[in-house]
Amino acid sequence: MKNESGLSLIELFVIILILAILASIFIPFYFEILERKRMTKVREDFENIDRALELYFKTYKTYPVKDGEMHICLQELINENYIGSIPEKDPWGKPYLYSGKEKVYIFTCISTEPNIRYSNGKYIP
Repeated sequence: MKNESGLSLIELFVIILILAILASIFIPFYFEILERKRMTKVREDFENIDRALELYFKTYKTYPVKDGEMHICLQELINENYIGSIPEKDPWGKPYLYSGKEKVYIFTCISTEPNIRYSNGKYIP
């Protein structure tokens, strides 16, 4: 009688099948967690910049009146030490947008469907 060690082709196939089933269960959870983490980052970014804008508004009685990429439009918040930095891009790699008038502003994250919009301390549906 031969003493064979190793796995037969069927045993190897069963192991691969089990790994594939486990991967199909856990990979969607991973992407869901990743997406939630990105959304949380957007909220944190918007709320931090909102606080800086409110301090700016208390000083100047107006918001920066500009339109475009947020990190460019709000550079004066950094220059005047209202905030340490403003992210250039959202967690998906696209720029945040800013639109400001004297008494109102809107932040937009264009990477999500629908876009996430935030204005004067509130999220816009």
